[in-house]
Amino acid sequence: MVTHTAANRLVPSWREDVTVDAERFVRETWLAISSGDLSVLESTFAPEAKWRAVEDGPWNCEDRSMILHAMRERAGQILGGTIDSVVDLGERIIVGFRPKSHGPDAWPLDDGVRYLVLTLHDGVVIEMKGCADRQSALQYASNR
Repeated sequence: MVTHTAANRLVPSWREDVTVDAERFVRETWLAISSGDLSVLESTFAPEAKWRAVEDGPWNCEDRSMILHAMRERAGQILGGTIDSVVDLGERIIVGFRPKSHGPDAWPLDDGVRYLVLTLHDGVVIEMKGCADRQSALQYASNR
């Protein structure tokens, strides 16, 4: 459930407890973000969180401030789309995201879906890894 604060910001209820229900975590965070409240990202990512693209390169984000900056810059691209699937693998969550639009130079889609693997620790994301397809997301999430 998403609640409102005094400042009328959306606050996902998964933050009430360190034990994370993956489906709830992803969907409530997405609900807040897609409603335009990017401030929820501050509490979603650990300060040392990393965002690794499908292919590593200078576009990777090496901490929360870089992630927040990149997401704010790309808000128009990020806000269009839906969560297609959520697979809970314990400390890792595979998220299938169906973007509303997809440019020719964007990262690859697998049958219209972009896959991310979220790694959590103490209820916050410490790594977000882009994957080329569902199979590579499953493989990445199973390693460690």
